[in-house]
Amino acid sequence: MQQSKYSAVFDLDGTLIDSMEIWREVDEEFFARRGMAVPETYQQDIAHLGSAECAKYTVERYFPHEKESDIMEEWSVLSREKYAAKDAAKYFKPGALEFLRRLHGCGVKLAVATASTEDVFMPVLRAGGAAELFECFATVEEAGRNKSFPDIFRLAAQKLGVRAEECVVFEDNLLALRAAGSIGMRTAGVFDEASRGQLEQLRKEADFYIPSFLQVPPSLCALLCDK
Repeated sequence: MQQSKYSAVFDLDGTLIDSMEIWREVDEEFFARRGMAVPETYQQDIAHLGSAECAKYTVERYFPHEKESDIMEEWSVLSREKYAAKDAAKYFKPGALEFLRRLHGCGVKLAVATASTEDVFMPVLRAGGAAELFECFATVEEAGRNKSFPDIFRLAAQKLGVRAEECVVFEDNLLALRAAGSIGMRTAGVFDEASRGQLEQLRKEADFYIPSFLQVPPSLCALLCDK
């Protein structure tokens, strides 16, 4: 198979996976155990952070008497149960799996760049039959900094064996999209209900905008699949 000129780097939560409902449920249960509702801007505030940074933020802002390690373990247990469910393929956004298969069939090298850990994201990728479509996986834990910095995207390109300029990054988070663009990557902003407040700026700053994987711009498909 002839390889495409461009590679594609995908965020997972909020981009390929409609996982905000999962994390809303996790957050609701987590805060309910502590006798309070989820703070209004909580999910938006932590969207670009890795697990350790989320725990640090949560402890400092809301629960200073708790341990970050205990909170991370609690989240891990709650989320793994959902991501590892037998029907977890239902969490893929409409058209996402078909789009991944189309790119793979065009010879596009695919990578995941995520704030999640492998024990969380691999079960849902396997449930959707998508794990084998990706050449590599990059996490903020490996990169050492959250997705508001370009380290994770640079790492993904290195693992793919390509230059940053040869990648298109698919992201729903504005800070992460900006970070990828800062090192010369092309950017595709993906709509997600959880980041609706960033929508106008996301559309303005992204090279391409994807309202749904059922409505991917033809120009983006041509860019990726043109050999």
